[in-house]
Amino acid sequence: MDPIEEQQQEIEILESIYPDEFTKLSNTRFTINLLLDVDSERKHAILLEVKYPSEYPEVVPDLGIDFGETEPAKDLLADDDSDLEYDYDDDSDDDNKNGSDEDDDHHRFLNLVESIELEREDLHELLRIIRAEAEENIGMPSVFTLTSSLKDHAETMFNEKLKHEEEKIEQERLERERKEQEKFIGSKVTVESYEAWRVKFRKEMGHDVRLQERFKDIHQGKLTGKEIFEKGLADDADAIDAGSSSVDVNAIKKGLQGTKI
Repeated sequence: MDPIEEQQQEIEILESIYPDEFTKLSNTRFTINLLLDVDSERKHAILLEVKYPSEYPEVVPDLGIDFGETEPAKDLLADDDSDLEYDYDDDSDDDNKNGSDEDDDHHRFLNLVESIELEREDLHELLRIIRAEAEENIGMPSVFTLTSSLKDHAETMFNEKLKHEEEKIEQERLERERKEQEKFIGSKVTVESYEAWRVKFRKEMGHDVRLQERFKDIHQGKLTGKEIFEKGLADDADAIDAGSSSVDVNAIKKGLQGTKI
């Protein structure tokens, strides 16, 4: 069949399949505007641009992809569509200002899909994909096949972006929970770490200094019975108070001064 005849037949078929989306620019150039089927109030569309070389379908068609035309998003909460905004990170909302992190995560999850959109880099990747598929279909009219494939890949790409953002929010939530648990778990205590803490704590609180001062105040220069025996002073009966557990050190010293060896 003559290439030009095949091209015209394909254009007629495409016009019948895409009556609202197909725009004929010439006998060899046209565009197809594709609305993506995604779970979003916002509309997302991509535009497939096609130009037939004179030898098509025996060669690959010239292809291009751009952002397509979309219908205005429907605002379920307001009558004026022009006031619709999708800034879901705004903390000015009174309900969220005093809310918990869990409430914020819930709010982000509910509205996350409305923040997802394809980027220019995504269009480049989609173009690479359908060009490769066009190479596989050389010899037969392939624009309908390429159009269907483009729509499927674009929707998959959109959903993968959404899934990635959902996982990101979930990871942030888990990280917050982990840090909260660390506050209650604390550090593992070992003998060495406890002893180091004990020494530092006693030093900071001045326990040892106070104990020494208290000991001096209690004994006031007197020795306990144990200390007398340790110092070899147990034979000095005059220095020992029979009714007391301590002795007068000064009395012992005076006794020693009168003792001749």
